[in-house]
Amino acid sequence: MSAESVVDTFVARLRGSGADLCQVDAVPWIAEIEQRFGFSYPSSFRALVTRYIFEPLEIGPVEIFANLGDGSTEDLTVAPFSDPYMSPWLLAHRLVQFGRPSTGSYNPVCFDFADGPTEPTIVLLDHEDILQEHTPVHRKVIARDFLSLLEAVKGA
Repeated sequence: MSAESVVDTFVARLRGSGADLCQVDAVPWIAEIEQRFGFSYPSSFRALVTRYIFEPLEIGPVEIFANLGDGSTEDLTVAPFSDPYMSPWLLAHRLVQFGRPSTGSYNPVCFDFADGPTEPTIVLLDHEDILQEHTPVHRKVIARDFLSLLEAVKGA
């Protein structure tokens, strides 16, 4: 099954539960975000954020930043870049933040491009470790990749 099919099935299920995701033809801010990161989002995540707009979206243990392109503090266009210390640290370590834990914690949830995969592991990092320059920074694997996250939630 293609990434688009998995995402579309997941979105249909969310809509059935009352979530407000609107299908769109273009989201020009995604290319701008990727340029700022110096990385392209994984194709599975792009299948969601280039075809749907939404408020912050809870997917299991992760709250994905909003994808409205409106410049709000919880939007993909702003949130990953808002912390002047943590954001550069994450990028220097090839970590692309796209959300936070659904518990409301400040800890970043990121795609881990450290090993160069096109469908990277999703990790949760301890923001206190980052800000206090601990070595190593505590990290927890949330999912093998974005489709695995969707499948885990789908099965719940």
